Amino acid sequence: MGEPEEPAGPPLERARPGEEEVVTFAAGRFASAAPPSWYGAAVEAADRRGVPWPLAVTDATGCTEPRVLPIEPESRSDLAVWCWLTPEGGRYVEIVDATACQLAVYVPDPADWPTFWAGWVVPALELQLLASLRRALLASRRRARRKTAARAG
Repeated sequence: MGEPEEPAGPPLERARPGEEEVVTFAAGRFASAAPPSWYGAAVEAADRRGVPWPLAVTDATGCTEPRVLPIEPESRSDLAVWCWLTPEGGRYVEIVDATACQLAVYVPDPADWPTFWAGWVVPALELQLLASLRRALLASRRRARRKTAARAG
């Protein structure tokens, strides 16, 4: 038995103590790593120039269509998934709700994307779909009660 193999894809540079880190997903595992250069450019644009974060990431990655979903209009949505293709060929994903970013992950190797998508993004979207279905069912019940009450009154 030899040394464990390095994960496929671009090597992940460890963040130095006290420096910015980004959560990465590589070879089926999460790790903290030094951020890629486009991430630093996005942080600088957002922090120093006041550019809204999604626009800062869009500009830094050059990805023109970052948003994957919400299933319904954002004003009524419980979750939204933002996904940017990165200059290195990976993806950067944020799953956000009305209060904050709940999950932000850099997937540097395109080969890891299907595993990350199936294990993390799809379950989040399923929750969104269930919440939407629940709201629709509750609205339907309320309408039915109002009709019944109007007929009785």
